[in-house]
Amino acid sequence: MSQRETQKCVMMIAGEDSGDLHGANLIHELKKQVPSVFLCGIGGEKMRMAGLRVLFPLSELSVMGITEVVSKLPTIFKALGIAKKIVTNLKPDLLILIDFADFNLRVAKAAKKVGVPVLYYIPPKVWAWRSGRVKKIRERTDQLAVILPFEADFFQQHGLPATFIGNPLLDNPDAEPENLREVEGKQETIIGLLPGSRKSEIRKMLPILLDTAKMIRVRIPDARFLVSLAPSADPVFFETMIQNHPESAHMELVSKPVNHIFRKANFLVAASGTVTLEAALAGIPMVIIYKASNFSYMLAKSLANVTFAGLPNLIAGREIIPELLQWKAKPELISENVCNILLDQQKLTTMKNDLLQIREKLGGPGASARTAGLALKMMGMEQPPSENTD
Repeated sequence: MSQRETQKCVMMIAGEDSGDLHGANLIHELKKQVPSVFLCGIGGEKMRMAGLRVLFPLSELSVMGITEVVSKLPTIFKALGIAKKIVTNLKPDLLILIDFADFNLRVAKAAKKVGVPVLYYIPPKVWAWRSGRVKKIRERTDQLAVILPFEADFFQQHGLPATFIGNPLLDNPDAEPENLREVEGKQETIIGLLPGSRKSEIRKMLPILLDTAKMIRVRIPDARFLVSLAPSADPVFFETMIQNHPESAHMELVSKPVNHIFRKANFLVAASGTVTLEAALAGIPMVIIYKASNFSYMLAKSLANVTFAGLPNLIAGREIIPELLQWKAKPELISENVCNILLDQQKLTTMKNDLLQIREKLGGPGASARTAGLALKMMGMEQPPSENTD
């Protein structure tokens, strides 16, 4: 390896908790191949611990929904200005973008102007909504690393180099169904409540979930609940909400990673997002819910090209998990769906079998290693990984 190759500089940008996890795993893989690589950019605590020099914390950027974004615009523009300045002045050997589409595509434009190659890891889901962004992606990126089996064909048909590298969630051994043995043989019903990771969605989802728990206990008196506290969430808000709730004696706040809930829960009620796919890969039955501001929801719905919101349903191509969105995200309807499934062994078995098929469609582990291979190839250091067709 030449002296130049030992001094590679990679800039990375992630804007959400899931991106922070995937970015950290990718950093570990890059450092295995090139220990001296310098990494900087925007990320969270996991990426920092893995070796990223964080120039702006993602905790200040994580929002969802049109109206929610507006309140964060000054912070977002500040971070965007910093990212553009760094990529323009530093001219890294490679820019790796992780999800966070509207922000990252703007940084990609600045990178292309100064000749910095761009690898987009988990690119925008333009097959789902806002398909007009395909042109921008084609103009501003050099390589896509996609994590859903049908995405590579979609992007390739639109003239973009895309490689299916598998799903990074499969790299987590805690998500293996066989690791969920704590629930076996237990008579009590343990239900995980997952209100999301963004402050804006938590404030909408948590009260709904807590009231849902109260209604579930009417039909399932032995039920108790594990409430997930995401790293970016406000623990005081959670504790206050739970302590003031009539069912607080049957609730436990869990600040550990969500797989700790996966190990104990028989069932989940989860806000739509990446966590629903994590749960599906862990083989845990669930109901998917979501509620945004009415304006955000109607705008998103008008731009959507897909039938389902939940990733497991999108991958399956049919509704294997009930989705209760916006006006349907009411405690009465949610609790009814949860109880109808939990109290019907046939429905439970069918859902578990359907979830196993999701895992099979996503292939095997190794997504982070394959993406690192792509990155090194783009810097002239490694052969590209073969597509994941396991």
